[in-house]
Amino acid sequence: MSGIEAIYRSYAASEFETISLSRIVSAVRAAPDLNMWLHPLGFYHAELTDLAGSPPGERFRLHIWLDSKGVGDDLGNLHEHTWHLTSLVLAGQVEDIDLLAVESASGKYSGSRIIYGDVNGADVAGRFDLAEVQRRSIGVGDVYTIPSRTVHLNSVSRLPTVTLVRSVEDARGDGPLVLTLHSASGGFATGTRKKVDVDDVLDRLLSMVG
Repeated sequence: MSGIEAIYRSYAASEFETISLSRIVSAVRAAPDLNMWLHPLGFYHAELTDLAGSPPGERFRLHIWLDSKGVGDDLGNLHEHTWHLTSLVLAGQVEDIDLLAVESASGKYSGSRIIYGDVNGADVAGRFDLAEVQRRSIGVGDVYTIPSRTVHLNSVSRLPTVTLVRSVEDARGDGPLVLTLHSASGGFATGTRKKVDVDDVLDRLLSMVG
């Protein structure tokens, strides 16, 4: 059993206290052919799913913020996910605001429904107003969840911040809703992800946590 698969099993069993930053860093370094990207929203993203042995419909990912506390692209970072998300904070601190999106012809926000591809695109989805449901700060060792199709605004208040994320896809099949103050008349395309060197990112992370 690989180190990442063992960590996934601990995670799925809610044995979060057994998962440390040093343990996940060691497992990622030892993983063959693991890729990491710089996400358009400002964090580094490692897809661990294929190495975790998770069932179909689940994903297992590592997110690392080193240079940015969360920067939106043209679509912004105000969005929903198409999965139920559980996130364990291994370093730093996450700031999360969950919101209720209500469709309204005169809504403040333009909605776009993401279409994933080599370059992500989006269809216009109408206008929305937002109401805050909850606001929370999540620190090291804490776990938080976000139900599928919950619009949320996510950033970090400390660098570095590291989260280990497990997600379970819902059955709807359409892409996530993203909200922006910009006009959605022409649709949008989010930025592409840039591949980065895994060891370089991990070396920088460890130098920042001492």
